[in-house]
Amino acid sequence: MTNLLAMNDKASVSPSHTDRKVETNAYEAPSAFPMQVVVGSENPVKVEAVKEALMLLGIDAEVRAAQVKSGVPNQPICGQALEGAKNRAGEALALEGTDIGVGIEGGICPYAGRTLAFAAVFAKGKDGAENFSFSASFTLPDQLVQLMNQGKELGDAVDQAFGTREAKRGVGAVGLLTGVLSRKELYVQPSLLALYVFRKPS
Repeated sequence: MTNLLAMNDKASVSPSHTDRKVETNAYEAPSAFPMQVVVGSENPVKVEAVKEALMLLGIDAEVRAAQVKSGVPNQPICGQALEGAKNRAGEALALEGTDIGVGIEGGICPYAGRTLAFAAVFAKGKDGAENFSFSASFTLPDQLVQLMNQGKELGDAVDQAFGTREAKRGVGAVGLLTGVLSRKELYVQPSLLALYVFRKPS
C-alpha cells in the first residue's frame, strides 16, 4: 500500500460564489409512501445512520440494506471515498423498487503532515436528483497509520491496536479514540446533508 505520509497533500478550492447563479436540485417525492431507500452496505452503522437522518428530516421511508460493490480499494484514499460512495448509491438505486440509493464510504487522506479519517455520503433518486456530503474529519494516531502503511485497512488496524473485533460495525475508530462520538453519530450529519434534497417542502 502506498505510504500515506509520503503522498502529496491535494486540495481543491471551490470557485467564488460571487455573482454565481445558485442551482437547485429539487426532488418531487413519489406519491406512494413510504419511500423505499436502499443503503449500499450491510454494515448496521451505516444503515442506522441513514435511518436516523431520514427521521430527522421527516422523510417517511422504509430502509433496506444491500451488499454492493464500491468500485474502489478496500481502504479508499482521499477522493476515492466520494467515488466509492457514489458507486454504492448507484448500485443500490439500480435494485428493483428503490426510490433512493445511498452510499457511505469511509476514507483516509494525508493533510498537513497528519492522516485524517472521514466519510463521504452520496444519495441518488430514481428521478435523477442526487446530492453528497462529507463527515467531520479526525486525525489518526501514528500507530494506526503505521499499521495501514503495512497494508491493513483502518478497521483491521483499529481491531489490532485496540484488541477489538469488528469495531467498524460498532463505535468505530472515532468512538474508541474519543470515547464520546460513535461512528454512527459521525455518519448521521453527512447522511442528513446528502438526503435533505429529497425532503418535501413544508
